[in-house]
Amino acid sequence: MKLLAFIKTTFMATVKNLYSLVLVFSLFPIFLGLLTGYMNEDMFVPSVDMPVMAVKVIDEDNSVESRNLVNFLESQEMRHIVEIKEKGEYIITIPEGYGESFLNGKGAAIEVNVTEEGSTRQGNTLAQIVDKYNEERYLNLMIEKSIEDRIGTEEEKEELYQSIYGKIAKIYNDRLIENRIITIRKSLTSYEHFSITFLSYMLFLVITHLINGDYLARENELYSRIMASPLTEIQYFNYNLVSSYIFVVIFNLLYVLAYRILGLSFTGALSLLIAIVLVQSLLGTVLAAFVSLFLNKVVSNVILDILIILQLLAGVTYVPISKIGDGLLADIIDKYLPNALIVRTYRNYLLYDNFTSIYMGILSMLIVSVIIYMICIIRVKRKRGEAW
Repeated sequence: MKLLAFIKTTFMATVKNLYSLVLVFSLFPIFLGLLTGYMNEDMFVPSVDMPVMAVKVIDEDNSVESRNLVNFLESQEMRHIVEIKEKGEYIITIPEGYGESFLNGKGAAIEVNVTEEGSTRQGNTLAQIVDKYNEERYLNLMIEKSIEDRIGTEEEKEELYQSIYGKIAKIYNDRLIENRIITIRKSLTSYEHFSITFLSYMLFLVITHLINGDYLARENELYSRIMASPLTEIQYFNYNLVSSYIFVVIFNLLYVLAYRILGLSFTGALSLLIAIVLVQSLLGTVLAAFVSLFLNKVVSNVILDILIILQLLAGVTYVPISKIGDGLLADIIDKYLPNALIVRTYRNYLLYDNFTSIYMGILSMLIVSVIIYMICIIRVKRKRGEAW
């Protein structure tokens, strides 16, 4: 009953201030995310239709095989990945002797150069596609040569040829290209990227709100009046934690579902999305409790303000940063920023949309939450009689 009373109090306070809370914790971060996403749309890989890579091809061989390679890059299957241009972010150089290399079994190395505007990772992927094409093309030529060298009638050779190529087509059909497209195009749109950035921003705002609420309860001696009732410190802490958790879940759901309804982000499996929200909200709630227990109001607000600024800077400048040192700085930010675990879990959800990609993130957040909760319980027990 006491827990229900806490939850009811939180619910009534939320309803009473619903307009201002929704404005601060949902509408404002969503507006910032949409505005920033729109203004930076061209900096991110488009989600549909437009090619991922602008490629310039320099054909120094001018052979049948080099033209076949160029035709492959211009084919229907590759049009969502590659766009052949006079000036490209990626430059493929087909060396002289490329065509003859297929006949004598000696590889002629094709160069894939990445300009300053391109991505090293995507350049490596482009090189892998070209290598795979060369392997398959060489295999086809060797099969043709083997069939031509066989003794038999033309009809028998043709029948054998069709049989072998039928099996090859079954293995190397368009699905192979589609799989490559999926692999290459696993990159967030601008709206998806900034939806995660401002989700973290919103979470920090909610944590600040919860912490300041705890400090206000102490300053107004509300805690002392509550503790005068038949309620232990541990009970109060747990009840307050549960009611705060519900508050965080509500505003997290409002944020992600708004993006989902607009069709701009968080459009994967709803069950996975809810699972992340529930666990992420738990982490945010126990973090708020931890800060209010161990730090005073001034210090905690300064630290949270710094964290908000850092995560906003990292999110807004992520694309330029990712081009510094072949993405080394971006990798460091991904691993060590305070909200890195949450960002990585949501990013994997948006990219892969399966439980396998997010379960480590969810498990890690759960483990961290439990550890922080245990530390908080120990702290509450040691501060008996004091306003926690």
